[in-house]
Amino acid sequence: MTDYEQIFLSSGQEKQKLAIALKRFAEVSEPDWQERYQSYLRTRFRPAMTELIHSGDLERIRRLCSFASLTAPTLEQFIQEASVSGQTEILTFLLRLKKDSFGFHDREFSL
Repeated sequence: MTDYEQIFLSSGQEKQKLAIALKRFAEVSEPDWQERYQSYLRTRFRPAMTELIHSGDLERIRRLCSFASLTAPTLEQFIQEASVSGQTEILTFLLRLKKDSFGFHDREFSL
């Protein structure tokens, strides 16, 4: 167990736990710790995505979205956040995710 894991287990500060989970969930190779971090990030999905959008970390966003479920309204919120933050790559990824998962039912594309 590393110092990160010890701090993660003992900390009562959600901001500190979130920072550790976001850093370590993509780095750790132990299945037990991967599951712990993923489980924690599922419960703190909105703050995790917000942090990753603002930091411009598309790779971790992809990984997070691969194991956490998204609803259409939540995805819309993240699309807006990426747009306002000027994160074009993340915005493109989220729009593709919306198209693949929910489609664009609010638009008429007839010729």
